[in-house]
Amino acid sequence: MELFDIAIKLETEGAAFYRDLAAKTNSQGFKAIFTMLAEDEDRHKATFEAMKAHTEVQPSTTDASVRAAQIFKKFSKDDFLQEESQLSLYEQALEIELKSIEFYTEQHELIPDTKQKRILSKIIEEERRHYDLIDDIIVMVERPERWVEDAEFGVRERF
Repeated sequence: MELFDIAIKLETEGAAFYRDLAAKTNSQGFKAIFTMLAEDEDRHKATFEAMKAHTEVQPSTTDASVRAAQIFKKFSKDDFLQEESQLSLYEQALEIELKSIEFYTEQHELIPDTKQKRILSKIIEEERRHYDLIDDIIVMVERPERWVEDAEFGVRERF
């Protein structure tokens, strides 16, 4: 199986996983975030399909991180507490993103075409932003459990 076939498979699985997360959450905010991530994975898949077919690839970028930050601002503490049961799934999403980043980074040097190399670099950047976003979600969901509200424990990170 060549690079593009593997990449298409990774992106297909990632999009399906995010759609499943969107379906499992009760929070409209998380639904919107996971739907955006699934759409990003669909775009990546389309990009890899075009690269495989040697057709014109339209590079695109996402503002999912910016839109997610805007959604997070509207969340209450309860939104994160409700997602506690989903934590293992979010950790799984983090692993999926890491797997994609590692694979694409390894393959980057093997691609001879400079235009395709640039496109792959953009996808790696987007996958890193996805990773950071999921990592932020995990921290926010875990924080109610780990937060110690006693000054005797020292300086705490600001929310």
